[in-house]
Amino acid sequence: MKGRKHTRFAVQIPVTFKGDQLSAGGTILNVSEEGCAITSETVADVAAYVQMMMQLRAGEEPVHVELAAVRWSSATRFGVEFIKIRPEEEDRLKRFVKALESTT
Repeated sequence: MKGRKHTRFAVQIPVTFKGDQLSAGGTILNVSEEGCAITSETVADVAAYVQMMMQLRAGEEPVHVELAAVRWSSATRFGVEFIKIRPEEEDRLKRFVKALESTT
């Protein structure tokens, strides 16, 4: 497994995701600018593609990831790489991650 370019930060963030064969919710366990790990009763298969809505902060609109690729999967968790995200959504995600970085 190759090393990550961006540090992942431990979080507990609500998320909903949907793909061709699934639609479910879960919790993001860690997040970076390029991806995250999700725990859920419904786990996406490796190589699947999903759309995601991440509730980064209470009271704010969720960040919408238009396309994410599932890179690994286990019984209750899976990891995704963000592939397509609108620039304004990406800016919100980057600001959130920078805030996490400053608290560690």
